[in-house]
Amino acid sequence: MAETNLDARFPWAARLSPERLKSPWWIGHIPFAFELVARLRPGTLVELGTYSGSSFAAFCQAVRACGLDTRCYGVDLWEGDVHMGTFDEELFREVSQYMSDTYPGIATLVRKDFDEASRDFADGSVDLLHIDGTHTYEAVGNDFRTWLPKMSRRGVILFHDTNVTVQNAGEAALRFGVRRLFDEVKGRYPHLEFGHCWGLGVLVTGSEAPPEVLELVAAAQDPAFAAHFAAKGQAVSERFEAMGIPLPVHGTYPGSGSLAARAANRLRRLARRLLGGASPA
Repeated sequence: MAETNLDARFPWAARLSPERLKSPWWIGHIPFAFELVARLRPGTLVELGTYSGSSFAAFCQAVRACGLDTRCYGVDLWEGDVHMGTFDEELFREVSQYMSDTYPGIATLVRKDFDEASRDFADGSVDLLHIDGTHTYEAVGNDFRTWLPKMSRRGVILFHDTNVTVQNAGEAALRFGVRRLFDEVKGRYPHLEFGHCWGLGVLVTGSEAPPEVLELVAAAQDPAFAAHFAAKGQAVSERFEAMGIPLPVHGTYPGSGSLAARAANRLRRLARRLLGGASPA
């Protein structure tokens, strides 16, 4: 796979430049996200764990650039977790305003926990799922099992942080179980993965995935493929660094084992249901 031919072979990764960069941890995969959306042409796209919106905005940007009739749903409580700490309410307000202003008719934010949100989607209705919430083995496994029936016959699932290790992230990596879960399930499906930007696992779960998507799986057998997208991702990361955006700072998370924290979260979710919230149309 000649280096000079790669931009022509993967044109959407070369053509688009991300419009929203708010945090560093996923943005190295935005060029691949552009290419994947253009090839898959999803009807329904769901992201579990939208946070500051860099990845979700990239998906929406690709949808708009490709002229697709895709509905994109970003699911999150915007409360935080054991990895990120607690989130200030301003984070949700800023993301919500940006998405409604920039991607009306494309983006919908769903402020629910992932299990609850899954009940809003019919089985077989989701073409592209991005799993990027709590990264413990138990949580990722639950997200995969809960949402797998929702995947269509064209479906693709993305797993972020497959390459978080003690060597590159310190002891915090001991709480991450994405690598273990991805290794357990990837043998059942066509798949590929990237090692840069904390890793991204790509699982083609649909039995009728488009040939253009399966071409990515085949292309990934050549090391030049991963190197190409790593270089594209590095350019995005360097652009973010040059912008000088301070890294987000969050409060201390009370922990999933805290009875008081679980009760408080249940009350917040109940309040949202009573007051009404965004859900898929």
